[in-house]
Amino acid sequence: MKFTQKEYGSPIEILKFNDFKGEACMVSDSGVTADSNGNKIVKAGTPHPANDATCKGILLHDVDVTYGEAPGTRIFEGSIDNKKLAKNSVTVSAEAKSALPRVTFFD
Repeated sequence: MKFTQKEYGSPIEILKFNDFKGEACMVSDSGVTADSNGNKIVKAGTPHPANDATCKGILLHDVDVTYGEAPGTRIFEGSIDNKKLAKNSVTVSAEAKSALPRVTFFD
């Protein structure tokens, strides 16, 4: 039996301005800790694939990796609102920011 899940409300919006360029990516479940409901969620604003100099983009939306690797979208050019990242409990390292020269981070 397969269950479907419906979510209501709007997703976390991390963009400062809506103009961005992104690309599809596969988000891994390695290192992701399950929440109290047993779900593994990689939060919007998380540097992908890592929060270091190898970063290729910032995840646009939350990605559910409960059942393994899942598709997502990463931003490689655009404007990110740091206040929205902090609200989502995400911190981007200085190394990751310097690896993304076409992404601007606003306070």
